[in-house]
Amino acid sequence: MIILLALFAFIATWQNFNYAFIFLFFLFYALFREIFAFLKLRKNIIKEATIVKNSLIYHLSSDFYIYIISFFVSVFVFVSLFLNLISFDKQDFIFLFLLLPLVLFFLKKKLHLQFVDNAYNDFRIIIIASFFIALTYAFFGLFFVNFDDFSLNDFNDLIIHYKNSTFFIFDFISQILNILSALKMYFLLSLGEFWFKIFNFFMDFFNFFILCSALAYIYNFAFKGGKKFYIFTLSIIMSFGVFFLGESKNQNLKPLQKEIILMGENLKFLKEQNLSSLKQDKENLEKNLKQVQELLNKNTFELGIWWFSKEKEDLQKTLNENLQ
Repeated sequence: MIILLALFAFIATWQNFNYAFIFLFFLFYALFREIFAFLKLRKNIIKEATIVKNSLIYHLSSDFYIYIISFFVSVFVFVSLFLNLISFDKQDFIFLFLLLPLVLFFLKKKLHLQFVDNAYNDFRIIIIASFFIALTYAFFGLFFVNFDDFSLNDFNDLIIHYKNSTFFIFDFISQILNILSALKMYFLLSLGEFWFKIFNFFMDFFNFFILCSALAYIYNFAFKGGKKFYIFTLSIIMSFGVFFLGESKNQNLKPLQKEIILMGENLKFLKEQNLSSLKQDKENLEKNLKQVQELLNKNTFELGIWWFSKEKEDLQKTLNENLQ
């Protein structure tokens, strides 16, 4: 219960409370405990199946390296969770705080008579639930979210109005994440709406799968308290609370944003200049081909007069300029 309260407290206060990072320690602790329990049980299963009991190697086997591996895996999962919590939209939390705990509880009930209740099978249930939720989320974005044309002005507005924070580290990270998201949309949409949806589908699925796995471990840790009804009630309150929670967004142009906007405007200018040059070259080519066609239609007498005319000198001059 305390872990879920810490999760909600961080989501609700990270923009306005300089010490919101304190709540993250509770989340990391829950992740570390769950990942360590899984890796330790997996190691013991392999140990019992491959090493003779009471042998020297059996007694020398320790959990020290399990602590190290658990720590680094927990760091990776925790970082993914943290980055998503400060960058996702409000509607995304409906999948996390409503659907995810319901699917977890449903699978635990359905597989209760088939799986032994331990950390290894908890991992299986978490993977299955996370896969289902991530796939649903990716398909929702593919079929129910409309992608309009994303112009340079939209890009500029997006990177300026990011979710800011009074804590300078959170503010900087949120700014960078927002810039990367805007760059992803701008460049993928340049491939066309079809390819954008395909690439975005796989990106959303992979990212949401990792996020669901991390959050599912936190729910799994909370479920061990035994009060599942209160956990579900709190989760529903959290989903509605986050949905109606006010967000603060930046309004002032930052130095980094200014540089990126200037770079984008320069690229747009070069693109327009190249397109204008290509259009002009095409018009000149069509004009020259038309003159050559008229020349081929002339008879011998007209061709002799044309040879000494100014029209011939102009055509030759134009062709020389194009060849250069």
